[in-house]
Amino acid sequence: MKHVLAPVVLILAVAAGAMAFMPASAQSNSGQFNPQTQFPIGTKLQITSVYGLETLPPPIPTFNPSGFNHTSHTWGNNSLSGNHTQISRNDQSNRQWNLTYLRNVPTTNSSISINVEVTNQTEDGGVMWIVQGGTIAYNGTTITVTGGIGGIGKLDRVLMIGNATDSNGNTVRWSLEGLATLYSGTVIVSLTGTIGQLRQKTPHAAPAGPNEPLTPVRGISLTYIATIS
Repeated sequence: MKHVLAPVVLILAVAAGAMAFMPASAQSNSGQFNPQTQFPIGTKLQITSVYGLETLPPPIPTFNPSGFNHTSHTWGNNSLSGNHTQISRNDQSNRQWNLTYLRNVPTTNSSISINVEVTNQTEDGGVMWIVQGGTIAYNGTTITVTGGIGGIGKLDRVLMIGNATDSNGNTVRWSLEGLATLYSGTVIVSLTGTIGQLRQKTPHAAPAGPNEPLTPVRGISLTYIATIS
């Protein structure tokens, strides 16, 4: 297991720094681009990660109210007086949220390779595509992408969602989104998303009441730096 997020920050920082010092004559080859010009209808593309991380969902942090004391104080001046309740902490261990769960979240390498075909153009200057296949690999597991939809919209925002099948034949749902930029003629995209097994409905489960809390489905978190070509 790895607990390293610094390489993602380093890659983005190096790319941003290189673009900042490029001569003005090269700006037409880098920066924001027109998706409809870059990817005409019928274009087949491959979205391939050059770096990726898979992170298990962290435990939900808990708050211990027993570590707080409520002390009443009286305050006032010539025209105003009243009672003020001050919250003080009586235990050094409760002076801050316990954030060790953030540092100890299991993280491993991950990769994606998704094949798409551009099928339509949008009114805001973007393009839509159909996901034709691919793979997502994480923590020694590879799932097969079976389909989905996505595209690049306004301000070069990328959105994708689809299904995949794991080695046991189970259907899983994945989603990714991020921002793309053109750098030295190559479209680079930063993606984040999730992957998780679909919730199975219980045939005889009673319907949830109006005041019954819902339990969210927590999936695996994905982070990628990828190319679209």
